[in-house]
Amino acid sequence: MRYFPIILLQSVFTDVDILGNPISSLQPLSAACLGRWTEWTAEEIQLVGRDVTQAQRKILTDAPLEACKNAAAVRAGKEDYQIRTVKDLHGRWRLLYVERWRQTRESN
Repeated sequence: MRYFPIILLQSVFTDVDILGNPISSLQPLSAACLGRWTEWTAEEIQLVGRDVTQAQRKILTDAPLEACKNAAAVRAGKEDYQIRTVKDLHGRWRLLYVERWRQTRESN
């Protein structure tokens, strides 16, 4: 199993645009944790459908449960993923159901 560093991100209010809409940016919530991609099972594909499993992914992580619940997104490599659901596996691991945002981060 290959684990890679992930960073949990929170949405932070930064400004208001000319129409009065809030502008927010993603800021790191905690230090880097370990994560790995997991596969969809045949049962999950039957329950939620193939369209969902093509647009969403699952990350297994050792990040603290409270940090996962407070995070809006996760950064894995050069891409940010919006967190849809957090599932506690009652021990060391958490399972994050994530959806990739259309934009990719530029490398610094």
